[in-house]
Amino acid sequence: MTSRFLSSSLLALILLVPLPTLADVPPGPPRVSPMATVSQVVGASEVTIVYSRPGVRDRTIWGELVPLSEVWRTGANEATTFTITDDAKIDGQPLAAGSYGLFTIPGETEWTVIFNKVSDQWGAFEYDAAEDALRIQVKPRSADFKERFEIGFSDVGADSTTVSMRWEKVEVPFDVQFDVQAAAVARARVFVANAVPQDGRMVWNWANYCYQNDINLEEALGWAEDLAEAAPMYWTHALTARLKAATGDQTGALASAKLALERATAEADQPGVTPDSETLKGEAANWGE
Repeated sequence: MTSRFLSSSLLALILLVPLPTLADVPPGPPRVSPMATVSQVVGASEVTIVYSRPGVRDRTIWGELVPLSEVWRTGANEATTFTITDDAKIDGQPLAAGSYGLFTIPGETEWTVIFNKVSDQWGAFEYDAAEDALRIQVKPRSADFKERFEIGFSDVGADSTTVSMRWEKVEVPFDVQFDVQAAAVARARVFVANAVPQDGRMVWNWANYCYQNDINLEEALGWAEDLAEAAPMYWTHALTARLKAATGDQTGALASAKLALERATAEADQPGVTPDSETLKGEAANWGE
């Protein structure tokens, strides 16, 4: 595929994360083991874990406060919940999008991490193994002392992250991986289907994402063509031209490139238009061969 130039002004995406409110705080007096929520965006997907944070408080944790070889709520108070917005692989094993109760069975050399279909329950008192969606085996490892139980994310990559559970001197990690492109295309379809005229820039972003990653090109071309008709400007015609070329329609690509270059003259004061139009001219020359 030909070289590409992206306009930073058109591709800027602001992710608004809602701040915690009093509605997120459990009712009643302060808890000895306070609640915590951690989340991590991976590609177009998100992992969210809600749990409570007991302290060591000079107690023997493993084998006494938390018995070995028994199901643990993985924290305190309510059972810990684990939510993924899209299908994922947990240490290589498939887990469908949704919310789960996150339970564990601690062991000296191996832990069982359990994703149970019943996410809303108190502790593990009503835990039912028949409702398990997935169980994985993980190896615990030694870590620096941690007074309060903590769940966090590390090794955040383009399509995966590691969830680390730490307490006392033990750390238990497991990996979460998403099919980022599949999740992104699913998001794009929902967004475009519900888009209003004011959403034109984001529709362009989604179509351009498909072009840049060489995926879902035919559908992205439809989005771009509709956008170019509704908002005829350099960027919409240029993207339509590139998507037509990518889907094998060189004649159509040249026609759309001509429209884009005509708009480029009138829009020369817009950021990025002039340099990208020069790139488009070079691409169009190849399409005409």
